[in-house]
Order: sequence, then structure tokens, then C-alpha cells
Amino acid sequence: MSVARHNFIERVSAVEDALTQPLLIDKNLTDAAHNNRARILRNGLMVVTFSGLEDFIRERSAEVLNFVSRTSLRFDDLPRDLAVAATVEAMRAAHSRALMASRQGDDPIPILQGAAAEVASTLQGPLSISKYALGYAGSNIGAEEVSNILKTLHAADPWNEITLLGSRVGLGSTPLRDAYAQGLRLRNQAAHRADTNIQPTELLTFCQQAKAIALGFDLLASRAARLLHDSTQSFAQQTKNKLSQDISIIFVDHDGRHFVSKRENVGRALKREADETAAWLYAVSKARPKFEAIVLRNKSGTPTRWESTDCA
Repeated sequence: MSVARHNFIERVSAVEDALTQPLLIDKNLTDAAHNNRARILRNGLMVVTFSGLEDFIRERSAEVLNFVSRTSLRFDDLPRDLAVAATVEAMRAAHSRALMASRQGDDPIPILQGAAAEVASTLQGPLSISKYALGYAGSNIGAEEVSNILKTLHAADPWNEITLLGSRVGLGSTPLRDAYAQGLRLRNQAAHRADTNIQPTELLTFCQQAKAIALGFDLLASRAARLLHDSTQSFAQQTKNKLSQDISIIFVDHDGRHFVSKRENVGRALKREADETAAWLYAVSKARPKFEAIVLRNKSGTPTRWESTDCA
């Protein structure tokens, strides 16, 4: 399993669990001390949750870039956007990170040396695309940068595609570009405005939206990475394609007694298991031959885990 994916799911689950604790719930208006503590804690969790989504986007992008780096294509045959990201953008972002490290009292030289070696690999090989190629343009990742990361990986119409995937797995049909932008605004308010009061419902809603965004981003980036890794020169140079319609999903649903594996839009179950782990492993084994995604959902139909077999 992707380390980035595991860390993100664990982080969001912890926030969702924290939201059930009395310490985060306001009491009567007269209990000002408790309410003030709850407000500060909720504000902090908003920052943590959005930062966790940003971390996931950066770290998952680095994982798929590492996978793409093992392609048999020549660097010159990769999509132009990716070639520019792996060179010009990687050096620009690495320089920015080195300056940031220097201001914090850390040694900037290893950052620049590592990035320079990775950029040099685009000329002489073996290819090693720098993590700084994607997701490091600024201190925060805006909605446009999320879109640009997927476009660079040769995926078209990213935000609409992310929204479609989120809807297909049961995480609602709210336009997720708007949800991401609102999450960033709430994060900045929580971090910088003393009077901000993030409500539990806002946090819980964003946790669900963050999962939808992460899942959609992950499945699209993973599919794009595999297609690039396995591609011929002609595919890498052709027009970007929408990818979501070709991503098939196997669900593992908890019906109250069993964990039921079934393909999307197919009534008949593949298998029923009493044990969650057994059901998950079975679904993964069925998904791998056709590069399908797997999504685990709880009793309420909410995804709690997913995996891509395109680029694990």
C-alpha cells in the first residue's frame, strides 16, 4: 500500500474520531472557558486536516513520479508538460525550498544537490524525476495547482473527474474544486485569525470532502502514471484524455454481518466474508489483473479505505 495513502487515511480517521470527543463540543454560553478551548482545538484540527490533504497530494505525486521514472520511454518522449516540470519547475521549487530551509537554520545544500542530480538524470539517465517537479510551487497547494499536477501527468479535466469519482464511491456530488478552495480558506482563517470559530459540522464535512478529493486524485494520478510508464511514444504525445470512465471499481461493503465484494453497478456479489481483512485481500486479488480500484465502505456506505492497482 502507498505510504502516502496510508498516512492520509490514518490522519483523517483520527480527526473524525476526535470530533466525537466532548472536549471539542461547545457547552452552554456561560461555560466560556470550555468553549474557548473547544474553539481553539477545532481551529487547530482544521489546519491539520487541510495540511494532511496537501501532504498527501505532494507525497502521492512523488510516489507516482518515482513509478513513471522507471519507464522504458526516453525522457524526450515524455509529455512536454512533464518534461518541463521535471527540469525547470523542479529546479525552481528546489531553490525555493532551499531558501526556506536556510531561513529555518537548516543546510540548503543537500536539497539543491539532490534536485540537481535528479534534473541531470533527464539527460544521461537512469531517469529519476524529482519530487519537486509537482506540488512544490508554493507553501500551500491551491486548487489550480492540484489541477495542473494531474494535467502534467497527462490527465484531462481534473476537477470534474475527481468529482465524478467521489460521487461514484458515495462521497457526494458537491463540486470538489469549490470544496477544496473553501477548505483552504477555512484553513487560512483558522491559522491566522484569532476570532475564527470552526464548527464541528464544518470539520466533519471537510473530512468527507478531503477523502473524496484524495481518492479521486489518487485514482487519476495512479492511472495516468501507469499509462505513461507503459506507453509508447505516440501515447505520451497525444492529447490528454479523461480517465475516470475507464477506472473500474470493486467495492467491499459491510452489510452488518458480512463484508461483501462486488463490482460497481453489478448486483451479484463476487464473495462474502466474515472477516474484513480476508474480504479486502480477495478484492485486491480480483482487481489486480484488470487494474481495478478497490474501495472499502462501512455500514453507512462511507469509504474508509481504498487502493489503486495501477500504481500501488
